[in-house]
Amino acid sequence: MSDLLALFDTAYFRVGLRLGLAALAAGWALRFAVGRERPPLPIAGVLVAGATLGGLYLTDELLGPTVLAVISVAAGVLGARLAKTPVWVQPLAAAPGAVWLAVTTPATQFLWVRILIALVVPLAGFLISDFEMRHDKMGLGIIFFTLATLGAFAAVPDTEQALIIGAASLAVSFLAWPRVAASLGPEGGYAAVACLLVVVAAGGQARPSSIIGSTACLGLLLLEPVVVWLKPSAIRLVTWVNRNWIGAVLASIPQFVVVVLCSRVAARFQTELPALIVVAITYALAIAAGFTGARRTAETIVG
Repeated sequence: MSDLLALFDTAYFRVGLRLGLAALAAGWALRFAVGRERPPLPIAGVLVAGATLGGLYLTDELLGPTVLAVISVAAGVLGARLAKTPVWVQPLAAAPGAVWLAVTTPATQFLWVRILIALVVPLAGFLISDFEMRHDKMGLGIIFFTLATLGAFAAVPDTEQALIIGAASLAVSFLAWPRVAASLGPEGGYAAVACLLVVVAAGGQARPSSIIGSTACLGLLLLEPVVVWLKPSAIRLVTWVNRNWIGAVLASIPQFVVVVLCSRVAARFQTELPALIVVAITYALAIAAGFTGARRTAETIVG
């Protein structure tokens, strides 16, 4: 408990929390302005990204052209949506901004991390958008992403930037729990992932395996769409919980387990290969659990 209270003594956490609370207030104000009967507003990811970038600016942390690159990522996705293109065009539209971010960010000196950013931002954004099409009414997108940011904080050796995005995400997550007012949103999913990768790249320089573990903390946001594509019956996996605030907590347990394994095991190695092996095993077990759960759910429904 003392360690948690000590977070409030750090400027990074306080700045992230203040901006996150401002984003939370803005989100709820917009929710009431458009009407509470409307579907969840797709704004939480943009709010997290804005609060994170604002926090990095106020604390004089690594930014450079990061703001413009993240805006470019989100703008590309928005343009693709407004043009009513197929959904698979969105990651292609986000790719130029992701490459710009990877090439110009001052957060890392590792070439493989820059490649990771360029590839993961469009891919993860696409998978998160797919995830949210099924689970936005439970608010699971922002809840799972918040767990990922907390995992990143637990993983990286230099936690300053991670404190900012973790505090901001934690505050904004109350747009989705206990009442669901917002989801990450298509543009927001891409932008939030871009901010997370910049943060973990900066915080993980002293132990590169932590960058791998932190990125892998996205967990079920990436894995659930894959399981559903391979086994469509897996779409029913969340039917075992009630679609309320208690159900959201129960549905988050598998994500929490993945985050713990990636942040507290994979991220602790001194070299990248063991971290990759742990992440691969964790992801394989999670996919296998998804297949097993889908089969048992289907059998229960048939029975």
